[in-house]
Amino acid sequence: MPDTRPPSPPAPAPSPPQRIPFVTVTNWVRAARLCGIDIEAIFQREGIDTRHLHPETSTIDRFTMQRVMHQCVDETRRIGSPQHFPLALGETFAFEYLSDVETFITTSATLRDATQALEWIPQLVNPYMRFRLSEHGHEARLALSFDVPDNSADVGWPFAEGVFTSIVKFCKTLLGGQPLIGRITLRHPPHQNADKVNAHFEVPITWGAEIDALWFERSLLDQPLRGAFPSLHEQAGQRVVRQVAQRTQPDAGEDASPGQQFSAQVEQAFTDKPRLLGQGVEALAEELSLHPRTLQRRLKEAGESHSAIQARVRHRLAQVWLRQPELSIEDISERLGFTDRRSFTLAFTRWSGQTPSQFRRALR
Repeated sequence: MPDTRPPSPPAPAPSPPQRIPFVTVTNWVRAARLCGIDIEAIFQREGIDTRHLHPETSTIDRFTMQRVMHQCVDETRRIGSPQHFPLALGETFAFEYLSDVETFITTSATLRDATQALEWIPQLVNPYMRFRLSEHGHEARLALSFDVPDNSADVGWPFAEGVFTSIVKFCKTLLGGQPLIGRITLRHPPHQNADKVNAHFEVPITWGAEIDALWFERSLLDQPLRGAFPSLHEQAGQRVVRQVAQRTQPDAGEDASPGQQFSAQVEQAFTDKPRLLGQGVEALAEELSLHPRTLQRRLKEAGESHSAIQARVRHRLAQVWLRQPELSIEDISERLGFTDRRSFTLAFTRWSGQTPSQFRRALR
């Protein structure tokens, strides 16, 4: 039986958009209420239109988000709240508008499976955020960074504390209450709420380190989880892949030409159902409820062709799936609709200048 696990999404673009999806806005409101501060006033001071602030449609400039975060920290301290805002933000985080991500995480067979979501979450929550899982002897390390020119600890420290709080919370739930971390390294020096951070995590914290990271026993990555539910896990993952693909594909919004919008629609059909890649124009036309001649005419009007879009999607998905060592090159070739491995190898070499095996070796 072929492997039907959902593929990883395409790698994020190196220069993500300036605006960030504000899907976590209700989380910020809950954390502010817990801390006893008026976040609506902070939003208004920063020029955020609170009349049209909906998690599914709102976006926020990253500099505005940075200022809002630091104002929330300062205001929480000013009123003498017993809370520390980044910890409150992390503890109250929930996937209200990302339910498929939560389903994928909570039905994972192991923590290693669940870490797949760390590739998706940035595209849905903050495209500047980067996670990197690495293994060092008996330890595993989950490092956090932000892909921005001003990635200084002075600016990003509250986000690091908040993100780590959320990760630890969810991992502890998955592990049935078993603690995850053994130690933490933070790039910023200790601040006036450092005692609260130490008390919250209850593990050694190295302040002023070179990297923001959680360190834990490597064996926990492959410890079986009681909540494993393979069928739900697979379905949720497939839905999240589609959501992420919509975010990472070229813009085909209202300002795009009809041709661009149609090309994007064809790419989306291939991405949603890769089996179409090997079934010809007729199958794609049927999927789009078009006559094959109409499909080809509209592609020609858009300056596109079936084979060109097919090749683009095949190349993108091949790069994604080759990053998954559990998939053989034969499996990937079959998924992409090639007749055999040799045909796939020739095509991939033409696209990228290296064979699939060379691409994998370079990743390692």
